[in-house]
Amino acid sequence: MKEELAVTLRAIRQMKGLGYEALSGTISQSNLSLLEQGKIQATLPTLVKIAETLDINLLTLLALCLAIRDKEAPEHLIKNAQKELQGFIESGGLKIMEDQIQDGALKKRSRGTRADAQRVSAVIELKKRGLTQAEAARELGLPTSTVQRYWQKE
Repeated sequence: MKEELAVTLRAIRQMKGLGYEALSGTISQSNLSLLEQGKIQATLPTLVKIAETLDINLLTLLALCLAIRDKEAPEHLIKNAQKELQGFIESGGLKIMEDQIQDGALKKRSRGTRADAQRVSAVIELKKRGLTQAEAARELGLPTSTVQRYWQKE
């Protein structure tokens, strides 16, 4: 989405009659130039700062970028997002989010699932037979990252 962001930033700055200096302190002039040339990606914290400095809602900025990418009207994208948001709320998503915070901070995430002993054995057996990790992953229908973890267990 580098080019979509470049187009959007140029348009917003032009529409508001702002030069690069309007974003000084938010992002370096060289990085802004690279963003507006579509040569680098922006991080979410950078997008938040840019949106605040340009006095545009971050959702609007993202909707404009997505509209270019998806060749859709931004208001259509917002309407669809609003429906998804409503479904999220109705399904208890906000409660789930609240449960992820304790004393104002993100709760520690519980550890992932334990390694399946049968899968570990199967990976080790294929390793002994001389298969590569990629071949073992294909044969067992496992992600290569899982096979890589199990590969070391012998």
